[in-house]
Order: sequence, then structure tokens, then C-alpha cells
Amino acid sequence: MRVKTILFISFAFFATKAKTQIKELNSELSRKWLVAIEDDTISAGDFWYVYNKNADPEKVITKDSLMSYRELYDKFLLKVTEAKTLGYDTTSKFLKEFKGYKNQLADSYLKDKEVTNNLVKEAYERMQVDVEASHILISIPDLAMPSDTLSAYKKAMKVKKLADGGADFKELARKYSTDPSAGSNGGYLGYFSVFRMVYPFESAAYTTEVGKVSKPFRTRFGYHIVKVHSKRKAVGEIKVAHILTVARDDMPSEKQKAAEKNIYDIYSRLENGEDNFATLARKFSEDMGTASNGGVLDWFGPNKFVPEFENAAFAIESNGDYSKPVKTAYGWHIIQRLGRKGIEPFEKSKIELKTKVARSDRNELSEKYVLNRIKSSYNFKEYRKGIDNFYQFCDSTLLTANWNAPEDKKLRTKMFDFNGITYTQKDFANHLKTTLVPKRGGDYRRIVSYTYNKWIENMLKDFEKSQLSYKHPDYVRLLKEYREGIILFDLSSERVWNKSVTDTAGLRAFHEQNSSNWQWDERMEGTVYKCIDIKTAKLVRDYLNKKKDDVYILEKINVKSALNVRVEAGTYQAKDRPDLEGVTFTEGVGDVYEKNGQFIVLKVNKVLPVQDKELREVRGSVAAKYQDYLMSEWIEELKGKYKIVYNEEVFNQLAP
Repeated sequence: MRVKTILFISFAFFATKAKTQIKELNSELSRKWLVAIEDDTISAGDFWYVYNKNADPEKVITKDSLMSYRELYDKFLLKVTEAKTLGYDTTSKFLKEFKGYKNQLADSYLKDKEVTNNLVKEAYERMQVDVEASHILISIPDLAMPSDTLSAYKKAMKVKKLADGGADFKELARKYSTDPSAGSNGGYLGYFSVFRMVYPFESAAYTTEVGKVSKPFRTRFGYHIVKVHSKRKAVGEIKVAHILTVARDDMPSEKQKAAEKNIYDIYSRLENGEDNFATLARKFSEDMGTASNGGVLDWFGPNKFVPEFENAAFAIESNGDYSKPVKTAYGWHIIQRLGRKGIEPFEKSKIELKTKVARSDRNELSEKYVLNRIKSSYNFKEYRKGIDNFYQFCDSTLLTANWNAPEDKKLRTKMFDFNGITYTQKDFANHLKTTLVPKRGGDYRRIVSYTYNKWIENMLKDFEKSQLSYKHPDYVRLLKEYREGIILFDLSSERVWNKSVTDTAGLRAFHEQNSSNWQWDERMEGTVYKCIDIKTAKLVRDYLNKKKDDVYILEKINVKSALNVRVEAGTYQAKDRPDLEGVTFTEGVGDVYEKNGQFIVLKVNKVLPVQDKELREVRGSVAAKYQDYLMSEWIEELKGKYKIVYNEEVFNQLAP
């Protein structure tokens, strides 16, 4: 599946809203034709359906809002009609991609709402508690043969017995766990809540008593045992800022020591009230993603970051308080608490939880329920004798894909009935033969068992999918959306998006014709000296006026702390750097000025005047504008080629 296609469909009038308009068209009005273009007509009902998926559910529908949408819809129709005229919906590429979307859409209907709702409620209940646990993993492939599965299970049981007998769980994890991180963390996971682990793991953790070790359980990664250390009332989410000095294990020891010294220097300044937290973060934090905004991180809950960081953050008692320096695998941190919030009420959390359930592995439970319902609805009846006796016809040639089925008269035993049809061993043998591929060893019986179960599952699903058009009118409309979205994306890529990349001559000409839209402001070529205080800044300025180089300045001033002065050389535009905002550049050494708690000296070697940016410097921005230009030109071309006719009498009935 292509991400761009999904995005295009989403923005091509198919963005689903959480709510829909309350007003519904009466059946008579819904069936009337509203729009005609070429040989295609769109009913009022179909137009209304697409309009409501894009309209703001909080706003009242008016004639003006319908007319505004109509302008967008016209452009959409023109492009779709052109794509159909050119045969974009008949290519092998389209047919393959559409089949994939169709299957995905159909799969979404093979879920049970009641089961999903129960999973949502269960998730919310678990959200009230955080679990602190460690685990040991015995890895096996998801489709491992029975002998490998049994071996892994026995090993997991052995480790559990050792743990139950009092052996140190951390040491057991280091010795037996195949989780790559177990060597360093002893299997410790810290605190976590729902959706942070695969569902079987989460369930084992939430149902195991504190201080106990779970029985071995299976996930797609293998067998696990979990030791639950504690459970606490959910801490909810926290918002913090942090200051980081980088000190990773792979760095030279002297740099690690320097990072530790720097963080304690910063902590000392914080304790002495020399600067507030945000200012120190902007000055000294080495987290380039957050330093400029005072070190602020997004809201997070348990198991988002490494345990050392989270435990320190959640231990801070009040907003505005900060931690002592904390060491993690990334370096040294000082953390300030900015906010704390608990779990939202169920009604506010429900929509987000439904989305998470649908995207998680627990959604398989809903699918299994639907399969059982299909079996009941269409009188599925299995005859176990059919599969149990089938193994006598099988041997190791299944592993080499050279297996031959016995003669038909030996394969008459029934295997199951479904929707009035009886399927026999002969039917299964024919299916099995088509699925065989050579394998490197294993148990051939596993192949038979797996293929038999998937055969039934796929048969049930395929039959139910074939009935969707009769059971669900919205399914037909969604298929139409997918079809039109795909061909529209492909044609738009050819006419606009790809052309803006490949048509270098056109792009260059467009840039030249509109070069005044992309200009450099006045820039400086030189060095920025960021100093800890005004005294230091004046000393730096004095050294610069005496023609001292940067090496000399750093050696003289940063004797006690590398934070006293930091040197940044390059070419800068004032609006690109907060510390240069409002500065007028003049060649030479400038006066000391203060910005965001920092004292700054500029040494400007050269002032670069306002000038047009070269295409290579702004290619992305120019390409985006060139796309807009190409799209506008294309729409005008299509307006001259196709005529759109509205049934105004029907259109006027849509608005109240």
C-alpha cells in the first residue's frame, strides 16, 4: 500500500469525521440525479454522503457552505472524469492496488462491535492501574514447529521454577532471556499501562499478583514469564522540561566526565538562582529538539521513555520543582515538572481507545467472534474424522513440495459442511497441493494442520466478503471512493506532482519568473559568541578587538567551565536564530547585547546583502508552488474539455 495514496484519498473529499450531520435526505430525494458529467451521473444521496464526511459537524449546513463545497467537488469530478477517460481504472497496476484496498476495507467489516466495545471497556479499566514488571523471553518463531514450541515451553517452565524457588529474577533474565536488552537491564521494564505491550503480555501482567511470577505464556515473540513487582494507581500523564548533557557509553571517558561536570555546573546555577530553568535549557541543553523551547517535552505516560527518566519525572511532587541530575543511557538530565493530569473520564477517552483497540493485536478477538458467527449463520459443521484420517496420506514430501495426493476414491471422507456445500478430503488435497513450497525440515503434520485451519478461515471470510454489497450500502460507496482516489492520485502524480520533480527546465523557468518570492534577508558571515554573563561577554569582546583567535578565547575563559562561552561560526540570517532577532549586522566586532538570558557578542566578517536564493537552496518550496501552478493550469484545461451540469432544483433542496 502506498502512503501517498492513503493521504490523497484522505484529502480528496474522503476524510471521515468523528461525527456526521444529523440531517438525512429522504429516500426519494436521495435517488434523484444531482450532477452530470459526460456519461456519468451522481445522485443527491451520493453527493450528500461525501459532503457530510467532509463538513464540520458542528456547523449548520447553509446554501453558502454547499456552494463552497460544490466548487471543490467540481474540480474533483473533472480530474476523476479525465482519469476514467484515459483508462486509468483499467490498468494492471490499478487493478492490483484496488484489490488490496478492497480486501482491507472488507476486513474492517469482519469485526464484532460488541466484542470491540468490551475490549474498550477492559482497556479503560486497566488504564486505572500501572504495572511494574520484569520479564524473561524464550524466543521462537511465530509459526514454529511443535517440537520447537515444546522445547521453548519446557525451558520457560524451568526458568519459572527457578524463579519460584527464590533465584534472583534479574540474574535469571541475564542468563536465559533472549531479549537483547536483558543483559543490561535484567529484564526490567519499569512501569507500563495499556497498549504499551502486546495484548497477551499485557493481560498476563495485569492478572498476575504482585510479587508473583506468571505461568509461561505465548506471544508472537515466543514464551514469556513475567514477574510483577508492584501495581500503583495510574499516574496519568506528565509534562516536563529537561536539560540534557550527552554522555553515552560509546563516548570517550573524558567526554562523559565533562558531561557530568557540566550538568552539575548547570544544577548549581539553578540552585543559586542565577537563571530560571527555561533559560538554562536554552543556553546549555544538548537536546537539539527541545533546547530552543526551554527543554519542554510533550505529555507522556509510563513506558514512553527509559525507566530512570520516567521514575525521576513522576517522583517530582509539584509543578515548577525540578530533580537532581539523573543519569540515563543518553546522558545526564535535570527534569522540571510543568504539569500533571490524571485519567480522563470514559466518555472522553472512548473514541481514542476504540482507535487503539482497532490497531492493536487484541482486535483478533473480535475477528474470531465474527468467524464463529458466520459458522453459525451458514450451518458450518466440521467432521473431525476427515482431518484426523487425512494424515495417513501425508509424508515428508510435503516439505519438499513434491507431495502427490492419493487417488480420488480414497479421499471421499467429509471434512465439513458450509452454506449447503460438503467439502471432502479431495477438496482439501487439491487446495493443499496449491499451497506447497519447499521448506528446510520441520514437521509435515504442522503444514497440514496450519493449511487446513487457514483454508476454513479464508473460506468463511471470502464468503462473508462476497455478501457485503448486499448487507452494507456504505461498503459500496467506500469502494467507489477508493477506486476514484487511486486513479486520481495516479493521474495527478503524472500531471502535477512527478512533473514538478522531473521537469527541471520548467521548474527552473518558474523559479526565474518568480524569484522575488524566495530571497535571503541581509545575512552575516562570521561568529556568534554566547556568554554566561555580561562580564564574560565584555572580556570576549576585548579579546576580539585585540585580534585573539577562538582557540585563545576558549582556553582563557573556559578554564573552570565549558559553559562560560560557546562559539558558533557560520553564515546566519537574523530571522532564523532567536538570538539574532532584531539585530542589524555591521562588519567588525559588535557591542554586547542580551537575548533570552544570554550575553552575546558578534564578530561579523562580511555582511551579505538581500539577494535572490538559488534554486538549489529553495528547491522544495519552489517545487510546491510549481505544483500549485501546474494544478491550476490543468483545472482550467479540464474545464474547457468537460461540462458539469447540476440539477439546480434538487441542489436547492439540500440546504434547509
